[in-house]
Formats: sequence, structure tokens, C-alpha cells
Amino acid sequence: MKYIFISFFLLTLNSFSNNASFVKDIVNCAKDIQADYEVENRIPNDLILAQAILESNWGKSRFAREGNNYFGMRTWDLNDEHILPLNSTDNSFGLKVYDNICSSVSDYLHNLNTSPSYKQLRKIRKIENILWSRVDALELANGLISYSEEASIYVAKVKNQIRSIRSNMLLD
Repeated sequence: MKYIFISFFLLTLNSFSNNASFVKDIVNCAKDIQADYEVENRIPNDLILAQAILESNWGKSRFAREGNNYFGMRTWDLNDEHILPLNSTDNSFGLKVYDNICSSVSDYLHNLNTSPSYKQLRKIRKIENILWSRVDALELANGLISYSEEASIYVAKVKNQIRSIRSNMLLD
């Protein structure tokens, strides 16, 4: 019994350490990349982290491990380096492969800041900046309706993850 308890404790400790490292890596990349952005073009770190957690299972997904893809970013140009989803009947897209974690964060931020799919997100961000001189990740998450096939269910998951990040004080 003592062996089981010690094993569980070490696994839990290792998992916490890995999660803390994941948080640090994602947030440091986001901060470095967005340092050059105009304030009105930035995405809150708790939103970035929430999506990275959900899309990559804390960096443990196959796409994160094999392709540094932490945000489920797809490509429909199969000449680009990509990973095909397992057991998928739709071979018209793959998941992008990145050289490193910061390249994944950078492409994700570029996507949110330029894709027509996230025009509403950018509108919410602009209004938040005008009204409050800051952007609340929970409000901004409403602009992610097109990010996932789950639509509003996905938005609710992102919001729940943001609340969890805040309650567990994962960001300073």
C-alpha cells in the first residue's frame, strides 16, 4: 500500500511539474510574441493558455508531441508539413507541424488577428479596449464560435478553462 501511495504521489508531482512547465512555455512565448503587438491587437494570456490546454491536453496530445501543434491548427494544403488525424475518414486536411512551441503560438495569434472567422472576436476586443482599456478573456471567448465544430459548446469549455486558470492562479 505504501508503494502505491508513493507511486501515486510521484506521478502527481511529475504531472504538476509538467503542467507548470507547459504553462510557463505557452505564456512566455505569448508574452514574447505579443511584446511587438499594438496593445489593441493582443490576446489575453489566460485565453491563449485555455485554448492550448483544451486543444493539446496540456501538451500531451499526439499533435503537440509530434508536431508542436498546441492549438489544433489545420492545413488544407497537404503539401505543407502536416500530421493526419488517426481514424479520420476526411483526408482533406491535416494538422500543421511547427518547429517549436513559439511557432505554434505565433501562428495561432496570427490566425485570430487576421482570419475572417474571428472578425467578431476582434470586434469584441476593440469594444472592450474602448470601454475598459483592457480585454477580458471571458468576453473575448465569445468570438471563438467558429474555432471548433462544437461552436457554443466549445466557447463554454474555453470559458470554464479560463475560470479554472484564474481560480488555480496559474498566471501571475
